[in-house]
Amino acid sequence: MEITWEDGNRITYSAEQLRWACPCAECRGEMGAPGRLSRVKTLSPEELSIKDVTLVGQYALQIAFESGHATGIYTFPYLRALRS
Repeated sequence: MEITWEDGNRITYSAEQLRWACPCAECRGEMGAPGRLSRVKTLSPEELSIKDVTLVGQYALQIAFESGHATGIYTFPYLRALRS
């Protein structure tokens, strides 16, 4: 996936990078419990393939993966900070 920012900076993100960076509670953990991504070392090909990307308001993207995982809301500041 490639984003061209308002300042002209263009950043390319791989599906694998985005999946490992998923900010949702299931992946990152919540209330002191570790998330799923801290407990696994590999992900299936379906989890590393993007199925759909949806704009959330004017502040984020929701990325759905072929595995069905689609709970991560990637804010634009978060995506910018992920520079590849």
